Amino acid sequence: MKYYVSSITDVISEEADGDWEKLTYVDRTAELVSANGLGIELAEFCISDNMDNSYDYVLPHVLKNCEASPDRTLHAPYNELFPMAIEPLVVEVAYKRYVQTLDYCKRFGAKKMIVHANYSESLYFPNWFIKRHIDFWKRFLAENDLEGIDICIENVQEEDPELILGILKGVEDPRLRMCLDVGHANLSDIEPIEWLRRCAPYISHYHIHNNFGAPKEGRRSWGDRHLALGNGNIDMKALLDLAEELTPDATAAIESYAPEDCVDWLRENGFI
Repeated sequence: MKYYVSSITDVISEEADGDWEKLTYVDRTAELVSANGLGIELAEFCISDNMDNSYDYVLPHVLKNCEASPDRTLHAPYNELFPMAIEPLVVEVAYKRYVQTLDYCKRFGAKKMIVHANYSESLYFPNWFIKRHIDFWKRFLAENDLEGIDICIENVQEEDPELILGILKGVEDPRLRMCLDVGHANLSDIEPIEWLRRCAPYISHYHIHNNFGAPKEGRRSWGDRHLALGNGNIDMKALLDLAEELTPDATAAIESYAPEDCVDWLRENGFI
């Protein structure tokens, strides 16, 4: 497998206080990727405002990250984007943003576009969630030329891999694949390695980071700490060994707040 680093940790936001225009960017990922011959996952457009407003500090940063590696993926925006929404106008917002993201993938040479499934148990029955996603992605794939780009649906709050597998099997198009986020899977009641075994035929990409599972009290998402690969209760070596065996052509992006430690861990364990 080819390993990548997400540029999510390039964002410095201590003084932003929710104001996107006060966010600043550092070149942490570019240097790490270039020094180690890795791919890069462009995460600057997770904030959809960056797609509409080419702030002076965002675009130069993206271009410098692109210079660091020819192997690129791009993470789509995900806040309030619901392709399976009950409200049709909300669906159209997601459609517009994903068309924009596809255009950005082409512009910046990214071969994979990562989107969130965005399941919420309090909003959707599983059968509605799956069917509406199927309808959305069949339409999207029919109306847009992907030009060799894979769209990868990432698990976030999904408790069971069958939710995303239901979408992928219903669409059954090689351009629509899965991004298995192993840290998110570790917050469910199903072991990450079991997610991998069940989803392997559809996996094109991974997000790799570690944590200690869902907290006993509070929100499940509070356990999503994006720790270094060796810092948590996921047996990351066993998982990546199996990933290399079952999905050798997949890619995997480090999505940790300690990317340098993750690169060291990958090297020490023989993955790079």
